[in-house]
Amino acid sequence: MKNYFEHANISVVNPQSTIKLILAALPNWTIRGNGEWMNDRGENVEWFHVGDDNFYLAIDSQGKGSMPYWTERFTGLNHLGFAVDDVKALVARLQEAGFEMDHWGGEHPHRQSVYFMDEHGIQVEFVEYFSEINEERNDYSL
Repeated sequence: MKNYFEHANISVVNPQSTIKLILAALPNWTIRGNGEWMNDRGENVEWFHVGDDNFYLAIDSQGKGSMPYWTERFTGLNHLGFAVDDVKALVARLQEAGFEMDHWGGEHPHRQSVYFMDEHGIQVEFVEYFSEINEERNDYSL
């Protein structure tokens, strides 16, 4: 079996807001499952698995506060990154859904990326690759 990244688990205050961003950006994804459980503090926690057949984000309601802005120094998740087919169409979908772009990624002839933030300060990067050649896609010298 080939190893692959299956899921990431993030805790937020308002899962529905983060789910709205993810599903607007990645319309082929769905809520694969959801439910509730009682944590060790006696708090009711909502959980959602949002993704496709191979990968998902586990998003739960155990969050408190928000992430520091990505340029601050901290230990923890800096951003989530997703490859997409069409960055410009993705930007239009997210803006139509009410999300504001944070910034464009650096210029590169073989890829283009854009960054959005959810209401909790979690940064999400979306990258479109213009080449099928791994050496071009993964070139960091430019």
